[in-house]
Amino acid sequence: MVIAIVALLVAILLPSLSGARRAARTVKCLTQMRQLATAHTLYADANSERFVAAALAHGGLGDPRISWPILLAPYADGGLILRSPADTSPFWSTEEGGRFSGMSFNRYRELYLANPQSPPTGALARWTSYGLNNYVTPNKKPPRELMARDAYDTFAKVPAPSATVHFLMMTFGADGSGFARSDHVHAEAWDDGAPGSAPTLASREMQLNAHGGGVNWTGVANYAYLDGHAATQPFEAVYRTAEQNRFYPEVAR
Repeated sequence: MVIAIVALLVAILLPSLSGARRAARTVKCLTQMRQLATAHTLYADANSERFVAAALAHGGLGDPRISWPILLAPYADGGLILRSPADTSPFWSTEEGGRFSGMSFNRYRELYLANPQSPPTGALARWTSYGLNNYVTPNKKPPRELMARDAYDTFAKVPAPSATVHFLMMTFGADGSGFARSDHVHAEAWDDGAPGSAPTLASREMQLNAHGGGVNWTGVANYAYLDGHAATQPFEAVYRTAEQNRFYPEVAR
């Protein structure tokens, strides 16, 4: 009888415990994104209000030395925390528990700082769970013809910083996507498919359901905004169409 009661109680409590663990992961991830936003504010203050760059390519060549994890590291008290507790990507380095043989962020930065004149070479593993909205980078911005202004690379050029996404969660790469090892997305391309296909297109670059839901409009993830705040939101709250979203600064409201 006692065993049956214990089994019943376990069955009742397990869903609650699972939900509590997920909520704790979400909150911890949200805190980490706020810390990234704070580091970026300090970086901008020291660099004429200019936004940080993205440079981890998603299928081509890039220069890791100017990627935002490298640039923001000196502005993070205690160091950047780049891995979300919800991140299950296999593209983390083997030394970090992943399955990819490339170089981790910490190893790259250690070698780079030891010899800046001869930066390390070779394949890079996943460095970060987080990525930049490419509309607000100085070097990965969309084509000029897609923007009302040539560049949104400083705070002064963004009409509504509190409504403009800055950091988001990169795809975990279960489909083998090259974006799993990148540090930015290309949000201007998410409206290129058939009506209603934006979640599918976006999910190739970002993990829109990192904290719940499916790979659809209701998928839940964390987002950090240019004013420094962060929020847990469904994809439909940050993106609907090319004219209704929180990535393109000209329409973000």
